Amino acid sequence: MTYTPLIPSTGVAGWNFLQSTYDRQYEAFIQAGQLKSDSEYFAENIGNVNSTDDLLNDRRLLQVAVKAFGLEEEINYRALLQRTLNEGTSAKDAVANTMNDERYVNFSDAFGFGPGQSPLTSDTKAMKAVLDKFQSASFEEAVGDVDETMRTALFAKRAMLEVFGEPDEEDLSVLSVKDRALKEFNKALEEINGPEDDALSVTSAQDQWADIIERDVLTEFFNSALRIPASSAGLEDDELIDLYRSRANVVFGSDDPTVLFSKDNRETTIGVYKSRATIDGVPAEEVTRTATLAGNVLDQMVSRDAALNEEWDFISRQQPLADFMDIALGLPDDIDRRDTSEAMRIYREKAIEAFGTDDPNIFANGSNLDATLDVFREKAAETGMSNSEISSTLRTAETILKFSYSEKTNTVEADAAAKAAEVDAGWYTIMGQTGVPRFLNTALDVNSALDAGEIFSDLTPDEQLEIYKEQAVAIFGSDDLSKLTSTYEIGSLKDAYRTNAEAAGESEFFITYYAQIAERELNTLFQSDETDTEAEFEKALEKLRSMNDDDEGPSANSEWFTIMGQQAMTDFMQVALGLPKEVGQMDVDRAVEVYKRKSIQVLGTDKPSEFIAQGKMDDLVNLYLTRSQLNSRSSGFSSGNAALMMLRG
Repeated sequence: MTYTPLIPSTGVAGWNFLQSTYDRQYEAFIQAGQLKSDSEYFAENIGNVNSTDDLLNDRRLLQVAVKAFGLEEEINYRALLQRTLNEGTSAKDAVANTMNDERYVNFSDAFGFGPGQSPLTSDTKAMKAVLDKFQSASFEEAVGDVDETMRTALFAKRAMLEVFGEPDEEDLSVLSVKDRALKEFNKALEEINGPEDDALSVTSAQDQWADIIERDVLTEFFNSALRIPASSAGLEDDELIDLYRSRANVVFGSDDPTVLFSKDNRETTIGVYKSRATIDGVPAEEVTRTATLAGNVLDQMVSRDAALNEEWDFISRQQPLADFMDIALGLPDDIDRRDTSEAMRIYREKAIEAFGTDDPNIFANGSNLDATLDVFREKAAETGMSNSEISSTLRTAETILKFSYSEKTNTVEADAAAKAAEVDAGWYTIMGQTGVPRFLNTALDVNSALDAGEIFSDLTPDEQLEIYKEQAVAIFGSDDLSKLTSTYEIGSLKDAYRTNAEAAGESEFFITYYAQIAERELNTLFQSDETDTEAEFEKALEKLRSMNDDDEGPSANSEWFTIMGQQAMTDFMQVALGLPKEVGQMDVDRAVEVYKRKSIQVLGTDKPSEFIAQGKMDDLVNLYLTRSQLNSRSSGFSSGNAALMMLRG
């Protein structure tokens, strides 16, 4: 029984259906009837072929071999086929090279019977490639029995890929100078920007301290609380962080900001600051202000880590859950002896690896719980745990996790609250900076929002926060400092500052001075990641500008000569590009110029290799099918070659 390909309509619509169902139809076709039998025979017996005579004398093997290369019409011309195989392709006067038809070259190369070659018939991979070509050609023939234009389109698409190779995302040599430059530029940008979504990770104490030392209000807070000497101002960042962490361990017994500002320790930490700042003679109102600002900023910085550490501390104290996590996460044997904050980070890091998140409210949520339990089930089986013990542990863990976490968190509301807290913390940070408040107070015209007799600096941080946000929204449409200080918005902020400062009679020197200080601080606080990106972007842009415009890349002519060596490909191109068949009667060099000029008009490039590299092959096929319908013309596989006719004799 044979399989007849299904093509419900002609033209582009039929092609689209064939492409969408190609894999299923192709598989059904090669598993049906005589084709399957011929394929199996070839696979089983081609390894026994040691000479051209062996191949030519086995008609069944030869049928597969010639059809694989579109030479089935030549099966009865033994002399031609034998010379093609025996002479190989290394000599210019070898028959395959004189035919002006790449099919003969490919046929000869596939079996390796030429001078100085070793037969490839025992090479399983090479013969599998021949068999694949045979099956593809047979399927194309069956498609042609239904719609000849579809057969030509399939053949053309396959032949183009065979001649010029599959598109290689890393190979830029086939592209034009312009497209190659843009490709290089886009690759550079991808390297700069990294993945769209940063991989989830646990913030280290080192990274938290790196953020702390960038904020004046926090360094002021910890300088007093930890008795950091004034001489520390000359230290490098890494040295300064080491000093803070060392002193924090001495004063608080921990160098982890998440621990210092956890729910249980927050007031103690702030109390130490207040006591020592007061002893140092800092005015009471300044102590209160710094404590408030630092507390609000640190609360936001450690909020997620602190909340998750509490969740994992709870889990680690529930023995059934601790046993469950020990196996599911592959925890180290000494996890119980680790410092608590270190242990919590290990739990969370391992959870990200195993579950994709360190938040129990997500991985233990009803919709994700089954997958979480499956992780344990798989790991437990690997340890040799009995099925009954696995089932018992699963039942207990599932009950506790469902009771503790399932469906209890509104993620949307939690994310919104976290974002709002982050925005507020940004403004609290600004209030504690040295150079920025004067700039923002002027840019946002905060005095215009005050009641009669009020002084902005006398307001509490919370009262200042509301005015800052209201003015920012009213003037710039956003209260998010990360947006207001971005590359595209900072100019508007500076313009507003300059306008208001000039109206207040500020001198040009101080306007420029404070604008520069503020821009530098704002970039550091809110755009530090973007600053490096901008520099790299400029480097990539400069590279794009400086590329050699005189480099024309590979020869288009040689690629067209390759296509014109196959009649079916020539017919396909003539129809697809809308050329008259008389082009085939032209001198070959003139014909190539016609092909190139027309392909630029139609596809924007004169290089056939770019049809594949730039994804234009489908456009070309659609043009062919549409014009075939209009012209009522089909393409064939005729040899039509004078040299061939002479050899047949």
